[in-house]
Amino acid sequence: MAGEPKRLNHPKSVYVIGFIFKIVTLTVLIGAIYQVTFSPHGPAVLVPIQKHYEEGQKSDILDEVRRQEEYEKHRHFHNVVEYPSLPESMRPVCYICHSDYPHSKSKKVRALLNMHTQFFVCETCHIEERKGANIIYKWYDPYSSNPQGPFFGTSYDPETGNLVEVEDLFSKISPYFEDSEGNQESALQLQNAPQAQDYMNVRDMLTPEQRDNVKKKFHVSIKPKGHECKNCHSKKGILNYKELGFTTNRTIDLEQLNIKGMVTKYEKFYIPNLFAD
Repeated sequence: MAGEPKRLNHPKSVYVIGFIFKIVTLTVLIGAIYQVTFSPHGPAVLVPIQKHYEEGQKSDILDEVRRQEEYEKHRHFHNVVEYPSLPESMRPVCYICHSDYPHSKSKKVRALLNMHTQFFVCETCHIEERKGANIIYKWYDPYSSNPQGPFFGTSYDPETGNLVEVEDLFSKISPYFEDSEGNQESALQLQNAPQAQDYMNVRDMLTPEQRDNVKKKFHVSIKPKGHECKNCHSKKGILNYKELGFTTNRTIDLEQLNIKGMVTKYEKFYIPNLFAD
């Protein structure tokens, strides 16, 4: 329309320069705010408030848990290898109360026993027999109904002599109940089970005695003392290594494992000090 000012079409470079100017201005502003509020080189006016908040959030229990985890790592004979953890809902109910290193009473064998948790679930060693059912052992993978392997611990690397590293980080040997018709039922109890979920929701409301009574329900098919070494490490043991996919040389080593005799025959044994001056 006549009389209206004519709109100018600015070059694109003007918009680019304007955008860069805004970014620089925002960066300077953020730096100035940080300098005033939290930087150790400035007034740090909000640092006392931050420290007060952190003190309020501090938990003696969490600190103790972290210290205990470090203690557990350093007191075992074997190195602790970091590996991915399952979500709580997919972990067995054992871990509601027990740690990743559940054997701690006997200094003589606790490292050996805890090492076994890399290869099979707790129930493999602690399962009670069920009337009218046989116990069979298969590989269990929480992410697969039919894991195919290769599985860790079943073969050696011919060049290094070490166990072959595998991509499957979660499969372990697990017991199953098999009835006369061949139907199989896993002996595992997972934390996503209704009873386990119910317990975790209300356990803080229960007295220690009430907790013990509830936990007995999780131990109905669990025996306190696990199998002896020879029950697995022998030719007539409960584990059929060949069917589980172990190589011939690995099977022979497991069936004739010498350390089982050292554990069962001797009250004390000594490891030489290889690093003495």
